[in-house]
Amino acid sequence: MDSFMTTGADEALKRSVSELIYWEATLLDRRRWEDWLALYTKDAVYWVPAWKNEEETTNDPETQLNLIYLSNKGGMEDRIFRIESRDSYASMPLERTVHVVGNVLIESVDGNEITAFANCLVHSYSGKGAQTRASLYDFIIHQTDDGLKIARKKITFIDDRIEGPVDVYHL
Repeated sequence: MDSFMTTGADEALKRSVSELIYWEATLLDRRRWEDWLALYTKDAVYWVPAWKNEEETTNDPETQLNLIYLSNKGGMEDRIFRIESRDSYASMPLERTVHVVGNVLIESVDGNEITAFANCLVHSYSGKGAQTRASLYDFIIHQTDDGLKIARKKITFIDDRIEGPVDVYHL
């Protein structure tokens, strides 16, 4: 695929991928948990690797340290249940967030699989104060009969030291 998305079909796909990524962030900010979960495939992977050193993050979520690793949508549903039931330390109090997502790019399209990137700033606020965190997003998106669905989201925090708790809505 041309990296500059020059054809009309390419522009339409880029628009659709961008809208999916923007919706995902907006649904988190609006706490529309069920709608957020609906954007993911059943076998979706949600992964936040840890930094190994100054230059690289962990690369195997099954055997190395992660900040968050949810190996399927069931794990994501469990997180949402804990948030809604107030059974999550990271969510007490539940912070208000604003995601600012940009630089959405499609790297490749292989059949029904799209690899895309984006950058994100998340500003969060609770009674304890406010903070802003930056992340790199790596997505694998599937074109399904039900539209575009996120099959994998990898979030790489820019900072290697994280202050305070982190949950899915902080990312």
